[in-house]
Order: sequence, then C-alpha cells, then structure tokens
Amino acid sequence: MDQVTGGSRTEAPAEEDIRGWAALLRAPHGLRLAAVSAGIGLHAFNEVAIGPVLPIAVTALQGVALLPFVYAAFFVSVIMGGLTASPLRLRLGARRALLCAGLLYACGVAVQAFAVGPLMLMAGRALQGLSDGWIVALCYTLIADLFPPRLVPRIFTAEAMVWALAAVLGPFAGGLSVEMLGWRWALTVSLPVIALFFAVMPFALPRDETRAPASPGAPRPSLLPPRLFSLTGTVGRGSWLLFLMTAAQSVSTVFLAYTLHVRLGLPPVRVGLVLITLSLSWSAAAIPIGNVDSLAKRQAILRAGPLLQATGALFVATGLFLSLLPLVLFGQMLNGIAFAMVFASANQAVIEDADPEHRLATSALLPALETSGYVAGAIIVGGLGSLFAVQSAVAEGQPGHAVFALWGTAAILSLLSFAAARGVVLKLREA
Repeated sequence: MDQVTGGSRTEAPAEEDIRGWAALLRAPHGLRLAAVSAGIGLHAFNEVAIGPVLPIAVTALQGVALLPFVYAAFFVSVIMGGLTASPLRLRLGARRALLCAGLLYACGVAVQAFAVGPLMLMAGRALQGLSDGWIVALCYTLIADLFPPRLVPRIFTAEAMVWALAAVLGPFAGGLSVEMLGWRWALTVSLPVIALFFAVMPFALPRDETRAPASPGAPRPSLLPPRLFSLTGTVGRGSWLLFLMTAAQSVSTVFLAYTLHVRLGLPPVRVGLVLITLSLSWSAAAIPIGNVDSLAKRQAILRAGPLLQATGALFVATGLFLSLLPLVLFGQMLNGIAFAMVFASANQAVIEDADPEHRLATSALLPALETSGYVAGAIIVGGLGSLFAVQSAVAEGQPGHAVFALWGTAAILSLLSFAAARGVVLKLREA
C-alpha cells in the first residue's frame, strides 16, 4: 500500500472505499465530475469546433489578414484567464465565479455571432478566451478541492476522454453547422455545452462560503505562484515538463495538416482522421494508466512518457519524408500514449507538491501553462518554418531537411521534458 506523504496513513478500509471508478461515480462525486467535465469539455469543444469556422467568418467580414490575430486574441485571453482565476475565486467563491464566467462566455458568443467586422469578431473571441480561461482554470482548482487525492488520476482520465470526444465531435459540428446554417450560426455551436454547464454547476458545487474581509496585513494572492518554472522541486520541474511537452506537440498542430495534404495528397476528411488519432490514443491509453494505484509505477510511467513522445516525433518525420502514412499514424499514436503517460500524473504531482497557501493559484494556472506551451512552440516552429521554407519545400517534393528540422525540434523539446520529468516526484496529501 502506498505511503501518504505529509501525514499519517489512512485506514485501509477507507482507502479502498475511495479507490475505484464506482466510487468516482457515486454521490457526491458523480455530479461534481459532471460539472468539472462540462467546464473542461466546454474549453476543449470550443477550441476545436471553431477551427473550421473562423477562416470562413473572417473572409466574409473581409478581414483575412487579421486571421492570425483572431487566433492570438483567443489564446492570449485564455492565458490571462488562467492568471486571474485564483484571485477571482478568492473574491467571489467558486460557484459565483464560474457562473459569471459562463455569462461572459455567452456574451462572447453573441458578440462573435453579430460581428459586423473582423475587429468585433476578434473582440468576441477575446471575451470567449478570457471566460474560457477562467472556467477551465477554476475547474482545475475544484479537482484538488472536491475529490480525494486517490481519485484524482481517474478524474484526469475522464477529462482525457472528454478531450477525445470533443476532438471527434467538435470539427464535425463546426463544419456541419457552416454548411447547413452559415458561419454566424456556426459560431454559436458551443451553446448546448454552455447550457449543460449552467444546468449542472449550481447543483454540483457546495454553496460559496462567506469570506471574511482580508486583514490589512494579509498578503495578496499572487498571479504567479512561487516555485513555478524553477529548476528544482516537483512544482518547478513538473511545470517545465507540461510546458515542454505541449510545445513539442505544437509542431504537428501547426504543420502536420498542411504536410499531409500536400505531401501525401490526403483529402481534408482523411487529414482530420489522422489528426484525431492522437486524441483517441491518448484517451484509450489513459484508462489503463489511470487504473494504476502504485505511486512508484505511475512515476516510472510518467518519466518514460517524454521518451515515447520523442520517438513518435521521429516516426512522424520519417513517415512524411517517405510518404508512408502508416508510419505517421504510428507516430501520432505514440504521441497520444505519451500524453496519457504524463498528463494526469504530472498535473496531480504539481498540485500535491504546491505549498498549501499557493495550491489554489497553482491549480488554476496549469491549463494556462499548457496553453502557453502550445503558443511558445508555435512561435518556435513558425520561425523554423520560415527559415527552412517548409511550404515551398513540401510543395516542391523536397521536404527532407524541413521535415526533419521541424520534428527533430519536437524530439529535442521532448528530450528536455524527459530531463524535467526526472525531477518530478509523485506523492499524496492525506485524504
């Protein structure tokens, strides 16, 4: 039986009582899981469902040149939401903060749908990003607060399944809405998810406690908790692990669809199927990994994950260079399994190791940290793409140097994350 660090050992019957999936689904955890999944699912669905819609929307509004800035407005706002979620919860309480964020999200949807120009569309996307960042960050803080530590790996397993479902349904829903209803209605495609969020949240969460006013000498909550991105300790090394792995994956996020279409001649539907291979393999692998209760085994799995991601990047590069789709698919599967090996355990390790007074801020910042990894990686590979003229090289049938430079960079970032993973130690608070 695993030692619970930082406190006395819980009685064996109580530990067994809170372990399995059945414990997660029964009251009060089942409804709370539905609420957290609705919030995280909204973030996941919104991110992928709008992808097919935005290029059509900015074209209709005569603002194609602003398309990168529309995307940037959303991601920057998500990061700002993550930075400010902890102070928002401390001021309003979790329930009120989440409901306010949901209302702001609905306002952002309305601004987008009624946009008369690209700048108004950008403003609506920024409102969505800020509220989206608040919602997903607050849901992460609730994972640490509402569930026993031994259930947390299964919570993240459930959220991996939510991400996979969003990855499959989101682009389909967005694309189908554009074709049948037009781009304005397609921008509202996430409204059923926000409706589910509003329906579940008030009943799932305990009422917000009445907070006493802060004493004059009390320190204000910091936006950036200490030890984050330090070079020692689980909080610091774990944050680098999550940041670098998402940065490495941004290579495929930015360039894989284009290269599959031009180099391998795949039509859009088959490109989409290749892209969702990562999410599906992530979810499939997350279930057996989430069932591992031994901390020592989970830690070993976590530390091996980045090596598998580096291997997956090299398989993708080789498949693109040789025009062999099975190698690309295998590399995508390895990447998905690598995230399943790392994601839940790394998030939990950072949350559990955070100082008690900074645990709320640390939990809230994790989604923004992962988003910033994608943004930083996109900037890095975008610069490399320009340096190696990737689009021209692929179109001319000479992609070797460009492909291996890009996915080789992904492999290097994965190896750096492996170095970070060696300093991540899994432990549990007393339940």
